[in-house]
Amino acid sequence: MVIKYKSHLKTLIIDKLLPGVVYSICFLLLHFSDVSAENNGPWFYKGYNYGSQANYNPLALHVNSSFDILQITNRNNDPFSISYDRALHNVTWNLSHAGSVIKQYGWRRFIETEVFPTTISLKNAQYWPNYKLHLIGGGMTYIAITEWFKYHRYKYPRVLSWITMGSYHFLNEIVENNRYVGPNVDPIADIMIFDPLGIALFSIRGVPQFFANRLNMADWSFQPLYDFRTRTLVNNGQKFSFKVKLPYLNRWSFFYLTGTEGLAGLTYKYKDSDNITVGYGLSARELKEIDNNTGVRTLTTRLIQTGGIFYDRNNSLLASLIFGGPRGYIARMNIYPNSLKVNFNSPGFVIAYQDDNTITLGIIFHFVIISPGFSMK
Repeated sequence: MVIKYKSHLKTLIIDKLLPGVVYSICFLLLHFSDVSAENNGPWFYKGYNYGSQANYNPLALHVNSSFDILQITNRNNDPFSISYDRALHNVTWNLSHAGSVIKQYGWRRFIETEVFPTTISLKNAQYWPNYKLHLIGGGMTYIAITEWFKYHRYKYPRVLSWITMGSYHFLNEIVENNRYVGPNVDPIADIMIFDPLGIALFSIRGVPQFFANRLNMADWSFQPLYDFRTRTLVNNGQKFSFKVKLPYLNRWSFFYLTGTEGLAGLTYKYKDSDNITVGYGLSARELKEIDNNTGVRTLTTRLIQTGGIFYDRNNSLLASLIFGGPRGYIARMNIYPNSLKVNFNSPGFVIAYQDDNTITLGIIFHFVIISPGFSMK
């Protein structure tokens, strides 16, 4: 009887108190932490009018990040077909009943698969995207968007950044949930654990400097298009790049790109500010729901080979050519605004070719959040 009472009390505490505690800590961090552009900052958003930084803003972030999962082959990439109302109710219910959902899933299983890296098995490594996209990627984005608001002279940039973070991560969970109804541990781990920890980690003085200066971390997101022929969102997705200088090789760095993929390779600095990179690795092709006999939903991925060539200036991506990937892409070229130096406001371009002989074209203007795309066979 005592054991049953303790278990019920633990579930009640998690269900009712943890969300308030977590976000109270976040508000305290916002109030007391200093992520201002001091000590040689800004770190991630420099206000460049060329390349991937020319496209970077809170609304573009929402399109690339909130709808990131629509890149996956077995997901309908029509953003207007998502059951937002059902997903909103289900995600909210899971967050407000976190203790009950985790208990049904299994506390040990939750800790081992969603929180701590206890296995390298792909089937049980749901923690991996939590660390790379929510902890590291989310923390970096919190600083970058704060710097964006400061650069454009908004008041209360940290508060606006926190609101941006919360809204796009929550919408991301809604899009991922879509029509599913039932217990789901994924939004619990993402929103209640890793998103706040990302803000906390990058609010520590020295952490943004380390990721910016030592790891050369940058946002290299795609340029989203809306294809009017198929009524789908294409070429979207949030990507983070890292470069680590190799010892004794002044012009060479180890390169890693992450998002729904993981590409490793080498970067060669052939000018003081310009770099060419080649990478190869794996990309998530499909999401597969795991049957763990608990009745609680969790997901794993199926992978496909991919590779790419990248050209950047001052860590702002000017152009990329990606081979392979989800949705049958054979090759995708992204040329970012003001990269060709036609004039000060020269557009960017997207050209993609798929294995069903579909060719998708798009012209990108940095002041347009989602550019029109046109596909043909």
